[in-house]
Amino acid sequence: MLNTVVVLNIPGDPHQPLHHPKLTTESDLVIDLGMEGLLAAVVEVQNREVMVLPGQSATFKCHVGVPLQYCRIEVPGFKTYNLNKGTVNSDVEYYGNGLDAGDCGFTILHVQNKNNGNIQCTLGIPSEETESIGTMQLVVASEYNSFYPLFRILPSSSRCIPEDGEAPLAPEIDLNLGTDSLKLLKVGDTLEASCIVRDGRPVANISWYLDNDPITDVGVKMPTVLDFAKENLQTKVQNLTKMLRASDNGKHLRCVAEHPAYPQGFAETKRLLDITFPPQPSPESLDKFGYQIGREGLINVTFQANPRPQVKWQIGAELVGIFDFLGSRTLVANLRVARISKQDTDKDYILSAYNNVGTETYRVKISTSPEPEGVDWAETGTIIGVVVTVLVIILVVSILIFAKVTGRWCFSGGATVIDYTTGENGQPPHSDGASGDGVDNPHHQVSSEYINGNDLPIKKDEKIDTAV
Repeated sequence: MLNTVVVLNIPGDPHQPLHHPKLTTESDLVIDLGMEGLLAAVVEVQNREVMVLPGQSATFKCHVGVPLQYCRIEVPGFKTYNLNKGTVNSDVEYYGNGLDAGDCGFTILHVQNKNNGNIQCTLGIPSEETESIGTMQLVVASEYNSFYPLFRILPSSSRCIPEDGEAPLAPEIDLNLGTDSLKLLKVGDTLEASCIVRDGRPVANISWYLDNDPITDVGVKMPTVLDFAKENLQTKVQNLTKMLRASDNGKHLRCVAEHPAYPQGFAETKRLLDITFPPQPSPESLDKFGYQIGREGLINVTFQANPRPQVKWQIGAELVGIFDFLGSRTLVANLRVARISKQDTDKDYILSAYNNVGTETYRVKISTSPEPEGVDWAETGTIIGVVVTVLVIILVVSILIFAKVTGRWCFSGGATVIDYTTGENGQPPHSDGASGDGVDNPHHQVSSEYINGNDLPIKKDEKIDTAV
């Protein structure tokens, strides 16, 4: 075969006989020239993968850049068809501009479940010895099985795979039921849940929600897809782990599956989270304001607890009953005082709440003063900015004054040395033992003539002669 490659790469006139020392027989040349005819044309495919529901139509097309001799298609569940422009039968219809244009296209008029799978078009080209083939994929989304209710929760051991192949089923949720012998969910426990969507074609998408809030990727594991040979059905399983909080109590954990075969495009299953926890600290301030002397007063405390706790009020050393206890998830304990007095504002109002998990105490103070206004951070920021600016200005001015007085930095070049002492005859004094070879300060001024750098000479006292 190496001889064949050499012959194809010899330049020259194609009408002249080929001569090469490596060609030993005429058969080498014949085999070589026949290799070009074995290369099939490249097939362009339109709609390589189509997903539809049963009863809908689906269109595919294969195309080459030369005229076709024939167009043959193979669809799962149908017999093989040779198509041409104008061909129509109960299953398929020709689609395209004709064989002369290189088009081998078709439309499946009414897709059925049995058509799911690979589709093939085979193109015959007059100038080619081999057929050119294009392959496509038809995904027939299984119809929703209405026998199973949309919100039904099936046990984890259930393997209800309908024999007629209609799927996917409604989502299923499996939950762990706590770590203790009572199988109760408690605050701080790690919730482990699994959502299973069985027998989808194509596989369904799964999303997790807590009520209407999406659960992000934190704690959500990568899904597992299980394939079943029967009618190419797929089952998806996705696991979730979540640390439970008191605020999760009473909410629904929802598994939502999206699939084109569901009546509204999705189906869901949900489970109510019943989480056990002791009374929690109140999210509100326990300092109450705005009470009026001589008027009725309502004292309340808001908190959460599950199960519902027992509560009692204590005013000083006196135990009193509770008048109102409202709510289910968020509880409100109310105490009504018939007439507020000045002494009432000096008392502590203590609420004790307890259940089988724990206890919490709330100490309330009341006041006749109006409730303090909230801090206006914008106004506060402005005030702080003004104060800082003033302090910076004062600091800069102080530094400049200090530099001027001490003759430092930029003020040292023009400083004046002042000498307030004089020697005899108005001459500067000389220290004993001092050498006269010192360098005189160029800025030195004689004190008898100048004071503090002023150019005004000092006049000596003159004697005035007065007449005797």
